[in-house]
Amino acid sequence: MIAPLLMAVALLPSGTYRYETSIGGHSVGNSTIRIARSGGTLDVGESGSLIGRTLISDRKIREATFANLSYVADANGKHFVLTFAGNDATLTAGGQRTTIAAPAGAPFLVSDNMTAGFALMPATLAATGVKQLTLACLCGSFVAVPVTVTAHPTSPPQGVAPGDAGLSVEVEGQTATFWFNPQTEVLDRFELPAQDLTIVLRSYDSAVTPLSKPAAPTPMPLPAARYTSHDVSMKTDDGVTLAGTLTVPNSAATPLPGFVLVHGSGCNDRDETIGPNKIFAQLANRLSNDGYAVLRYDKRSCGKSGGKFPVRERLIADARDAIAYLRSQPGVDPKRIYVLGHSEGGELAPSIAIADGRLRGIVLLAPPALPLEQILKQQLLRNVSSADRAAMEKQVQAELDAIASGKKPSTTNRWLQSSFGVDPAALIARVPCPILILQGTKDIQVLPADTPRLVRAAQSAHRDVTVVMLQDDDHLFIKLPADEPSTGGEYFTPSYLDPALFGAIETWLGSH
Repeated sequence: MIAPLLMAVALLPSGTYRYETSIGGHSVGNSTIRIARSGGTLDVGESGSLIGRTLISDRKIREATFANLSYVADANGKHFVLTFAGNDATLTAGGQRTTIAAPAGAPFLVSDNMTAGFALMPATLAATGVKQLTLACLCGSFVAVPVTVTAHPTSPPQGVAPGDAGLSVEVEGQTATFWFNPQTEVLDRFELPAQDLTIVLRSYDSAVTPLSKPAAPTPMPLPAARYTSHDVSMKTDDGVTLAGTLTVPNSAATPLPGFVLVHGSGCNDRDETIGPNKIFAQLANRLSNDGYAVLRYDKRSCGKSGGKFPVRERLIADARDAIAYLRSQPGVDPKRIYVLGHSEGGELAPSIAIADGRLRGIVLLAPPALPLEQILKQQLLRNVSSADRAAMEKQVQAELDAIASGKKPSTTNRWLQSSFGVDPAALIARVPCPILILQGTKDIQVLPADTPRLVRAAQSAHRDVTVVMLQDDDHLFIKLPADEPSTGGEYFTPSYLDPALFGAIETWLGSH
């Protein structure tokens, strides 16, 4: 940690700040923030790369009051403009306009899940004197998120200057802590324990240097392709067009067996891109090189697919439309179609198989063994200390109950609500085709300790089920060193999937 800026007297001195973001000790991004002043306006520019996402932004803030004047950003080829009028913030992007409102006494702070929004928070609170802010959050959708000051801790962690001040806030049931220079309000360290995430100031230079374009980590190159890739479009039963990629082996006897890949949760593209890692692109490459036609597609409303973000039943219907599309392709054997689902896709695949009735088999990668609301509770409480656990558990349960009852309507919450109460164990007992379950022993999102519940349910119903536990694999099936736990931070380092994953799938396919 660098020494605090003892010589500076202005709030957020002009200059160039460089921050590093890490998850569980793994570096997942870097950000350069440039602060300059002109005519009573604070100009805050940022150039950053975080978990595979790049962004260049510029914020104009009235120095005297810290009121937002404007925000513009370019992120992964998209341009965003945010303007403010009173308590309203209006986002313009891609020809569309959306407005959200902040409650009185909770001024806006722009958050794009990069660093500058967090770095501005201590100064904004100090300048405005309020105890609550409203994040104008560009986080998947444009929403107003309340931030409330809850405490002022006084014992800085190791590496933070002894004279730093502390500030804890609550954001959607999670507690975040800021450590900053009390004279300048410059952020030295940000901690979000629930996600094992930290942001640390690595350097400061009083010179205001131009921002350079950030460089995102690139995915690992795929092995040589012995197949042809085609971009395809599929019409769903409600008229929405899904965009995808079909890979077809070059030299294999027809009719070909085929796979449809079903994504995990969130707005996933056809490659199931997580940071620099393209999980489904690697799987499709291997399966098509093995002689399988593979169809993968952008989830509805994501990538090049149309429609609105789907609830659970719509996800199942879209997967069934993708299966029907693959079955209709020349040279594909309609009787030898498999579905491979990862994470949420592993929860959906049994329902897809039950509804379809004709699948040759399903492959479940890191499938949930508990209802979604129980898994969310596990995830949200994972890094909570024993001293805080009871209070946090009560808070998390209240949040989940509000979502389940429909009291907190949003695109994400409607999707969550549609999956609450669904028991994967009850569904897997009804699957009419062979099942392969693959689970990493270091998965922190779907716990391997819960997998036997799923296996027992299938076995008790006399299903054809095979389970393979992959030693030291995380949720993405990246193999970790024996002495290294998964934190989620490793997702954002370019990696190949564990070769044992492919071997287990190929062995199972050889007998099914």
